[in-house]
Amino acid sequence: MLWLLQFPPFVLGFLWVSVVVGVSVGGLVVFRRAVSHTRLENANEMSAPVFQLAGVLYAVLVAFVVVVVWEQFSDAEDASGMEAAAISDLLRDSEALPPESRVIVQRSLTDYAQDVIDDEFPRMRRGEAIEEQSTQLVAVWEAYLSVEPETRNEIAFFDHAIVRLNDLSADRKLRVSTSEAAVPGELWVLLVGGGGVVMAFTFLFGTRDVVVHALAVGLTAALLAFVLYLIFALEHPFVGALSVDPDAFVRVLQDWQR
Repeated sequence: MLWLLQFPPFVLGFLWVSVVVGVSVGGLVVFRRAVSHTRLENANEMSAPVFQLAGVLYAVLVAFVVVVVWEQFSDAEDASGMEAAAISDLLRDSEALPPESRVIVQRSLTDYAQDVIDDEFPRMRRGEAIEEQSTQLVAVWEAYLSVEPETRNEIAFFDHAIVRLNDLSADRKLRVSTSEAAVPGELWVLLVGGGGVVMAFTFLFGTRDVVVHALAVGLTAALLAFVLYLIFALEHPFVGALSVDPDAFVRVLQDWQR
């Protein structure tokens, strides 16, 4: 299903909402032909409070899931930002390293950032898995292992650089783990099934005006469909058009080149 996220958000969202609204209104028309409005009016006293209870329970569930996926999306943005910040700090502090090692370290860091931009983010956008240890990151570690600081100033900056290098590795692992985040299948069953139950209750409203009834069902279906689309789009923070972008890494390289 991740391939659906490759479509523009407006197009995918509009199609999804349209399908759900069409199915709901069509189901209402069939239901109204099978059940008389008189029978529905007689059931209003029972269906109304049950619908309110079901609606409240479902609203709590949806609110909880939306908050969770939004936090996952924010964590993915933070992980990318912290990883880019670690690269920026390492590039800045590399000026204090011995001249014979400085160029190698700086080249390995810029190559790593460029690989993240050109290779890893496009792969994540397509839904592909990313390894926790890339070849470019290993090259960065090897570049630092070849450094031989001598002066007190070089030793101090080298020690701090190793700490930030560990931070870089940890931030990368966090980015990889957040890219694999997803809403459990069981919860999706509950979301879709609960939404179906809520929509079924909207069919039970006893009114003689079919147009008004269809309008109410259509608006409820549109809201429900949009919320489900939002959850689906945000549960994979690096996949599709509505995803975390590599702008933080791009800014690091632009600042370094200047």
